[in-house]
Amino acid sequence: MSRTRDRALDAAITLLGTGGVHALTHGKVDAAAGLPKGSTSNHFRTRDALIIGVVERLEELDRRDWARTHTPDEPTVDHLIDALARFVGAAVTTDRVRTVARYALSVEATHDPRIAAALARGAAAVQEWGGRILDHLGADDPQSASRSLMAYVDGLILRGVTRPEVLEPRERMAAVVRACLS
Repeated sequence: MSRTRDRALDAAITLLGTGGVHALTHGKVDAAAGLPKGSTSNHFRTRDALIIGVVERLEELDRRDWARTHTPDEPTVDHLIDALARFVGAAVTTDRVRTVARYALSVEATHDPRIAAALARGAAAVQEWGGRILDHLGADDPQSASRSLMAYVDGLILRGVTRPEVLEPRERMAAVVRACLS
């Protein structure tokens, strides 16, 4: 991927995360990225193409972050709880803008099946990852447990973004993870 394209997509994510979907225009992306006028439209001819590019960039960044925070090859329940706590913590603090951008796109996905499909690919990858770990840890139905755990984590992240003063204690996260294993 070209550096100009990456800069445009990263600026688009920031615009979405700070101003919502109405803030996303080719011209605003160029300005926010410090690119010459027309640079973004050279890579993404339409707004729809730009939005799909943003979704794909979010997926790429998520994969990078999961690789950084994932549990070891031989995970334990505590490793999984720690990884989830780190992921939730980052999603509502250092990566908050990216999280809000994803939520803005999620709302758009209710009206656009292409966005919904792109977001679903990323969610499926996370669910598969979670299912493999839960299987290793002995879950009876690892994919179902992974869906439940994802729903819980999604809820923690949404609450953390909208009500940052409310934190989930680690022991409550541990109880949910253990419940997914039974």
